[in-house]
Amino acid sequence: MFDIGVVHYVIRPEGGVIDAVWHSTRFASDKQGTGIARGDTSNGFPGTYDVTYYRPDGTISAELELSIEKEGEIYTLTFSKDGTALLAGIGLETPSGLAGGYRKLGEK
Repeated sequence: MFDIGVVHYVIRPEGGVIDAVWHSTRFASDKQGTGIARGDTSNGFPGTYDVTYYRPDGTISAELELSIEKEGEIYTLTFSKDGTALLAGIGLETPSGLAGGYRKLGEK
């Protein structure tokens, strides 16, 4: 099975931090993971962030660099570690944040 997932990001009112809720096909349940991204949110979602994602049990799933780019109404998501892109996705703004889908790179 492909490693695919969904994520929803919300910028905190004070700025500089984005909260995430996510789910992946890797989970054997319907529970959601969380995440915290830190970076410059003065222009909204576009930017580069240091993000830590947590499994539903609270343990760290991944520490990545998240790049969010906007072209028109569509957002491109790139998740990297040590300069290597590991996951890619696309997203759309929602009334409360940014919703996206992603998948592991290299899977066919």
